[in-house]
Amino acid sequence: MNLSDVNLKVHKELQFILWRSQLIVRLAVLIAFLYLPACSTLQHLGPTVTDSGVVFMLKAPEARRVAVVGSFNQWDKDRDVLSGPDSDGIWKITLPLSDGRYEYIFLIDGEKWLLDPAVPSVDDGLGGRNSVIHIKK
Repeated sequence: MNLSDVNLKVHKELQFILWRSQLIVRLAVLIAFLYLPACSTLQHLGPTVTDSGVVFMLKAPEARRVAVVGSFNQWDKDRDVLSGPDSDGIWKITLPLSDGRYEYIFLIDGEKWLLDPAVPSVDDGLGGRNSVIHIKK
């Protein structure tokens, strides 16, 4: 086997590796395209300040229970359970919060902690993150 044969063999192997890598990337994109719409049943609507308080909403039609846990309720997992879901799969609660800065996180079915991506998040000091809102009426 001469040098040009070796170069040709190496070139073909590199082409195959490149082709296989491109195929893997294309498959990953296809899987993400097909899978991500199924994940869209969980939708964060963001908190809204109203005259009666702050409305927390979460679209989670498959959830059996949704709670909002935060600095405003001393991180009590059972205190502020959202009502729902409505016909659109939206869970909702209105909390009479005063002006201030509050950290919170949603708890789905008593086991899955979920940040609210509609608002910024901060380090919780325990290796995780919390959503944070500033209320000024």
